[in-house]
Amino acid sequence: MQSLGPARGHAKGRGSQQALLARGIAAPRQPSRNLPVLTGTRDLIRRKPRSIRLGRASRDRMRGKWLLFSLLFLVSAVAYGAVIGGQTGLLLNTAATGVERLAVAVGFGVKRVTVEGQQNTTDADITAALGAGPDTMMLTFDTDAAKQRLESVPWIRHAQVMRLLPSTLQVVIEERTPYAVWQNKGKTYVVDNQGVVLAPALPQAYPNLPLVVGEGAAKHAAALYAALKPYGNLKRKMLAALRVGDRRWTLKFRSGLEIMLPDDNLDVALKSLTKLEAEHGVLERDIAAVDLRLLDRITVRFHETADAAPPATVAPADVPTASTGATPKGKT
Repeated sequence: MQSLGPARGHAKGRGSQQALLARGIAAPRQPSRNLPVLTGTRDLIRRKPRSIRLGRASRDRMRGKWLLFSLLFLVSAVAYGAVIGGQTGLLLNTAATGVERLAVAVGFGVKRVTVEGQQNTTDADITAALGAGPDTMMLTFDTDAAKQRLESVPWIRHAQVMRLLPSTLQVVIEERTPYAVWQNKGKTYVVDNQGVVLAPALPQAYPNLPLVVGEGAAKHAAALYAALKPYGNLKRKMLAALRVGDRRWTLKFRSGLEIMLPDDNLDVALKSLTKLEAEHGVLERDIAAVDLRLLDRITVRFHETADAAPPATVAPADVPTASTGATPKGKT
């Protein structure tokens, strides 16, 4: 009977524990009498790693907060100082310059320029107008402004500028076409059909271009030669076309003959000249000038004999002149 005492006590203790649990009261479990219990093991495994992990996170978080706070304070102080000192623009420019230098350093600078359509424009003119170099950042390069600068070059009619990332600028240009050689006030230039001066030039450098002389000759040359187009024989024998008073033309032929044309009605005057050449061969005769300024009459002036002719100033052979060149305005 005594052997049941402990069992009864154990059963009594178990019943008490179950009774407490049934009433909603937590009761510690009784350790088994057969197995040894390692006290503190659960606390060691559960608490020690947590305390280390939480301690590191807390220190890193605090350190990050202090660094962020310090950085914000520094930036705020610099910005405040710039505003107070009126150096906001300088600060922004400095920041922008830093960004540009960084972009250029990583390969976004202009390292190559390709040009299409170039014939007469010099490399120096294109480079100067483009305004780009190794220190120019591709991403901020203003292609529209570069286009306008290129089109201000006399030879260039139209231009197109494109960025080819990371480091190439592609330039496509359309050049003006030389149309005539213009001589004025002792200087000669090559011009296009609109009278735009392209460059200084010698007549010998453009032997196939017509020579026009006088004030306003460059601007009106295209209209004159459009009227002369059906009269190929006249054009082949011409030396130059002289603009008189910026109103009308005098045609200078290689034989020395001068044809004075009217202010308007050029086609009527040229037809009369063609008829006169067909009937009388005036272009091959020893004639000084043919005046076609009046539509109802044609005046022909022959060369005077050497004895009767007054002394005249001989003009250089390479500078054509008109007999009406020195006539005052209103009397031509």
